[in-house]
Amino acid sequence: MSTVVVTGSGRGIGRAVAVRFAREGWNVVVNAKRGREEAEETLRLVREAGGSGVVALADVATREGCRNVVNTAVERFGGLDVLVNNAGLGLYSLFLAADDRLIEKQLEVTLRSVIYCSQEAARVMKEGSIINVASIAGIKPFVGLSIYSAAKAAVINLTQALAVELAPRIRVNAVAPGVVKTKMGDSLLNLLGVSEEEFAKRYTLLGRIVTPEDVAEVVWMLVKIPTITGQVVVVDSGQLLLGRL
Repeated sequence: MSTVVVTGSGRGIGRAVAVRFAREGWNVVVNAKRGREEAEETLRLVREAGGSGVVALADVATREGCRNVVNTAVERFGGLDVLVNNAGLGLYSLFLAADDRLIEKQLEVTLRSVIYCSQEAARVMKEGSIINVASIAGIKPFVGLSIYSAAKAAVINLTQALAVELAPRIRVNAVAPGVVKTKMGDSLLNLLGVSEEEFAKRYTLLGRIVTPEDVAEVVWMLVKIPTITGQVVVVDSGQLLLGRL
């Protein structure tokens, strides 16, 4: 049976990804920094969907945390086949108002976690895939998300660099969502003062908000198709093409 680690899978996109793999009968390492209750709920859903799993509470913004999560997969399930780097943090702030704490926190969680976890996973994987959850903010800048955008742009570049370095043993790809119906996405809509329906109508081509399940399906596709590497798949209902935000 194959094993996947999904960082930041206590809720949102990470939870949807964990459940999607579980539907295929995979072992799932559910990760959260502190929220055991949320992580346990994801684990319940994983088991309900037909997979097996374990919770690894760890701060993946640290080397030790990433090593802990990867070691959990190896010790509990005997190896690791896929790493999904989903953990990220988007804090809205105009560039000149961003203090050191905000800058460091976003870079640690959004970029450093991808570097650390990818290194730790690649050292134990015989072969497999790494999927990085990026963002369209890493492709096009958005006011108030400069640090987040810079970190996600780095994740996209790192995805391509790792695809070159780790081939053919490990394929590395990324998915770049637009605004997703998650806690982070809802907070952005609240900040903009628009409803989900209004945002979808004004800022997307398809008139609908991306769901965590949409993103999870793309992650699964990138794992399933063996000839894709170094790619970034945008899932945004046409938000990037419309370019109004």
